[in-house]
Amino acid sequence: MGTPNLWKKTNTNSSPLQRGWAWAALLLSALTLAGCSLPTAELPFLGPQPTPTPPYRTVTALLPEEAINKRIREYDRERLDLLVDVQVEAAYSVQVRSALESDRPPDLVVVDSFAFPDLAAAGLLLPGDTRLGPVADFYPLLADAFVWQGQRYCLPREVRTLALVYNQAQFEKAALFPPVTWQAMRGAAEAVTDLNIGSFGLILSPDLSRWLPFFYQAGAADTDGRVAMDSPAAAAAIDFPLTTFRDNFAGQPAESNSSWAGEVLGKGKGGMAYEGNWIVPYLAAEFPDFAYGIAPLPSGPGGRGTVAFTSCYAVSARSANPEDAFALAAWLTSTEMQREWPSDGAWMPTRLSLRDEWLADFPKLAPFLTGLEEAHLWQFPPGYSRFLESFNRGMVALLAADIEAADFLAQMQRTAEGIGD
Repeated sequence: MGTPNLWKKTNTNSSPLQRGWAWAALLLSALTLAGCSLPTAELPFLGPQPTPTPPYRTVTALLPEEAINKRIREYDRERLDLLVDVQVEAAYSVQVRSALESDRPPDLVVVDSFAFPDLAAAGLLLPGDTRLGPVADFYPLLADAFVWQGQRYCLPREVRTLALVYNQAQFEKAALFPPVTWQAMRGAAEAVTDLNIGSFGLILSPDLSRWLPFFYQAGAADTDGRVAMDSPAAAAAIDFPLTTFRDNFAGQPAESNSSWAGEVLGKGKGGMAYEGNWIVPYLAAEFPDFAYGIAPLPSGPGGRGTVAFTSCYAVSARSANPEDAFALAAWLTSTEMQREWPSDGAWMPTRLSLRDEWLADFPKLAPFLTGLEEAHLWQFPPGYSRFLESFNRGMVALLAADIEAADFLAQMQRTAEGIGD
């Protein structure tokens, strides 16, 4: 028995041709009721018309946000013989695999760089081959994110990175500039920490994606996409933030009754955080009066490093209409469509040719896009979700002093080695 189908047809828009015939029928009825009689030649819409044979070709799409649906409607309206059915799923990351495994999978889905290896290895996605078009204009780091066993499955549609987001008022009061090294960041955290109001200089989220920059800045490198936790670099990457935390110059969001670092900053209870450009629309909506600055992440003993998050429009391996699905995906990642980035800067283009144009539109957000020059992809081998979950749980225990750093690193190394066995 197959997995239940978790998506359904939600778009009931008729095609332009169908709407034209509906208006024609209404007009003819009105003329008849009024006692008018017009020859067919005087009704131009009754001249020769294209007569596609029902059913129209259909592409079904499962998407994580409504904004894409609006773009798809433009594509849909220009094609008389194609209808794109769209479902926007709020709990997208939870549902996308189930939808692909269902008896009637959608043709087109959005897949992020972390989930892609698992879905490709499971045979749930269809390689794009030559149907994707040229890749030379895409950042190589992002384009290569969606290659599996030598085959390219899709092209990146947007990208986001981590940068240092800091409380501008606190920094100005302490006469501080954005730190460029770990040591300077430690000093800034001490300077702006105010335990009287429960405000910490650095907000540490117990999450692998927020710790990895320390790992890369310590000089570590992925080994076949894996995280080597038994290295001096990993030890340094744990020691620096942990020491800052245990010295009371850093805190985690839960200590401020907050769910994430962006909320802590907005409340004025944090001086700095490693966060992505998704924080920009959030602060504008929830804390519009909060003044903040954005800077590149500080460098560690091994140099600079950040994390890049990207996603693509992928086609189901069991798509009923793969050719139209790939054509839609190519249109959505085209230069013209990527140029229609959100006005709040929440997305960044994945095409090199659009870099300067985006920077001109969002000069304050430049560290997010220029960070791509030193970024590592948010991606690991299949099965690494288990490592992510174990790391995040272990980091909570580490910050609570329920486990020591050496034991935590050894435990994470065993978990990493066990993946794929």
